[in-house]
Amino acid sequence: MLKSLTIKNFRCFQEITIDNMERINLIGGINNVGKTALLEAIFLLNSLSSIEIPFQLNFNRGVIQQPTFDVEEICEWLFYQKQIGEAIKIQTRDENDEERELKLSLDKALSPRLFPLSSKTNSRKTIKDLKLELKKAGQKLLGFTAFLTIEKEGEVRIEFQQHEEQEIEEIQLFYPIVFHSSRLRVSSTEDAKVFSDFALKNEQNEIVEILQIVEPRLKRLEILVTGGIPIIHGDVGGDNLIPVVLMGEGMGRLLSMILSIMNTRGGIVLIDEIENGIHYSVMEKVWQSINMATRKFNTQLFATTHSYECISAAHQAFYYSDSESYNFRYFRLEREKETNFIKSLVYDKDNIETSLGLSWEMR
Repeated sequence: MLKSLTIKNFRCFQEITIDNMERINLIGGINNVGKTALLEAIFLLNSLSSIEIPFQLNFNRGVIQQPTFDVEEICEWLFYQKQIGEAIKIQTRDENDEERELKLSLDKALSPRLFPLSSKTNSRKTIKDLKLELKKAGQKLLGFTAFLTIEKEGEVRIEFQQHEEQEIEEIQLFYPIVFHSSRLRVSSTEDAKVFSDFALKNEQNEIVEILQIVEPRLKRLEILVTGGIPIIHGDVGGDNLIPVVLMGEGMGRLLSMILSIMNTRGGIVLIDEIENGIHYSVMEKVWQSINMATRKFNTQLFATTHSYECISAAHQAFYYSDSESYNFRYFRLEREKETNFIKSLVYDKDNIETSLGLSWEMR
């Protein structure tokens, strides 16, 4: 479980450190202060088992839409103010004081890739590759250079070259991690697949128990094929089972989040704009469900919000829970007027209680 995070030269962050993280972490702040970028940094550090992730982040944001063979063009907006001369560094420390560091840099391509890979003229004098290095406790564990090649059919493929042969012990390089983007929705088919894995182990009732906090009428969940597509249906006491997505967008999104939390046991779930599609009146029960799921499956959660009601509901859910400790932290990102530097304000239980009691602005 992560306890602190430092980000350097990534997205809108020149440098920021966030300490005192908890099992559940909510990030707020006005637009363009790096809430989503903070989630992306955590995701990037823990998802390098899929080497396309650094390339995919800007596509997911809509920054890059047209196909290109230029690694620099694809990746340059990952760097603070496009300062590609400095490396991106993402550092974390966990509950065991174990430190990890990811370093990303754009370096001149190796000799086989000094010339344009497309038939179009490349205006750049040199082509760059993406270099990645991962350290754990100060020791380099993983290093490789990622680049693009073109198949005979014209399709672009990501390849990588390991920096040197290394004896790597059987250690966990990455936490299991899932990112719920505000731009991309989890498909019903993906949810059905994850649910079927739990049903195979006869664990589907645990999902029902968690969802009953929000929908007490729910008796069971089943996968039924509708229009040739497997979809999770729920029994709420009517004559027919109802697709969960028809119980409201909030219920469908909650199911996706709970499935991700359960399926990422011992890992991290990232949720951008967690309040989307969820009515404020049930938000406290949603947080109660998340509290139960993350505690039961030892999952750490980071989420962003623009909603004052969402912050208040999370505090109430954890403050009045029967749990032994208050495992919730709120972080507000804000930009300093004089320096344009983004900093983080940390709110613990007492800070949140005072701010809510005095109706202070926290978003």
